[in-house]
Amino acid sequence: MIEQGDSCDQTLEIRSGIARAVDYSADGYRQILAFFFAGDFIGLPLCSSHRYSVEAVRGLRFVPHASQRLQTGFPVHDSEPEAIAKAIWQEEKAFIARSLILGRVGVQARVAAFLTYLSQRLELADGMLDFSIPQGDMASYLGTSPETVCRTLRRLRDEGVIAVPSRDRLQILNACQLNVLAEGE
Repeated sequence: MIEQGDSCDQTLEIRSGIARAVDYSADGYRQILAFFFAGDFIGLPLCSSHRYSVEAVRGLRFVPHASQRLQTGFPVHDSEPEAIAKAIWQEEKAFIARSLILGRVGVQARVAAFLTYLSQRLELADGMLDFSIPQGDMASYLGTSPETVCRTLRRLRDEGVIAVPSRDRLQILNACQLNVLAEGE
């Protein structure tokens, strides 16, 4: 796919599934920087080499596009220049979203904000989110431990804010309460 530091010779258009942007430090520490969803373009050539690696979370289907094609028109059906700006903004928005989520005071507020963000990006099936992001990935993204994410999700479930009927399904039962918790109240 895309490896951090490689030349920006391809851009990926996500058709389905979820991808994660990952940064590896010199000592091998792995940090999840962003998640990308269907309709997103990732790996846009904003500099000469890729700023992060891209990994599949689950069910990822994508179409690779040669980055040099950006100079003659964006590699989608719509070749208007606004499409390039929109794709770049969408990619950057994923990183900005993480910054805003991490700015929340307390893990519960960060988890609630993350779930709110996911509810805007993931597809609904029978009122349920296709929630296939592992708790370890959530913990890396939120700057906490998997155990803390697990305890926080359990607390939200026990309080009737969410339901988790299966490992890869999540339902937001009380969006108002989730938003209040996301604000740290």
